[in-house]
Amino acid sequence: MRSFRIGATSFVYPASWLANVERLAGRVEDVELLFFDPSGADGLPDARELAALAEYRARGLSYSVHTPLVASLASEDETRRLAGVREVLRILEFCRPLEPDAFVIHVYHGDSEGGARPSDPAAFCERAARSCEALLACGVPASQLCVEYLDYDLDLLRPVIEAFDLQVALDVGHLLRDGRDWRGILKRYLPRTKLVQWHGTAPGGRDHQSLAHVPRETARALGFETAEKPDS
Repeated sequence: MRSFRIGATSFVYPASWLANVERLAGRVEDVELLFFDPSGADGLPDARELAALAEYRARGLSYSVHTPLVASLASEDETRRLAGVREVLRILEFCRPLEPDAFVIHVYHGDSEGGARPSDPAAFCERAARSCEALLACGVPASQLCVEYLDYDLDLLRPVIEAFDLQVALDVGHLLRDGRDWRGILKRYLPRTKLVQWHGTAPGGRDHQSLAHVPRETARALGFETAEKPDS
């Protein structure tokens, strides 16, 4: 029996969270619910949809949750950092009926992806630590809080991850896209990886595309390297 579950994101089809789950259930074992921008009337499932999603959880489908992209958990702007913490906490509380196995968070260098390396790494880690501490204080287990490996070397944040015993969401699609030493990164972070996110990058540079864009030898090597650890 394999020790991991195969999943997909909640927007494979251009439809709602529930419509996607209805079509994906039976084809995958886990659905990563994407709450990238949960503002506005249509930003979250309504009560009926949430109850229906919970029914699929009761039937054996597991959920992971991607928290809002706007949350800047290590922002130099304290007001913005605190707002980011509140936004993530709102999603954690909203999703309690679904009993997710993992919550994915972004900890940007700046206030979004692509930010410059912090001039004061210690201060950056201290801000990130305060945010993570606040999230854990709400009751989410450290074993479910996953820091995503973004577009920078996660070693900068490693002291925080280890101090709180957090998990990692390892996006190997981005590692391949960016030409990173994915074998070395897997060796360092696979032992605490909760989620592996895998997608291809089209020749034009657009990511989150079909795995057909991943060379066969690379795909086989990645499958072998990751087969022993990920559990969702």
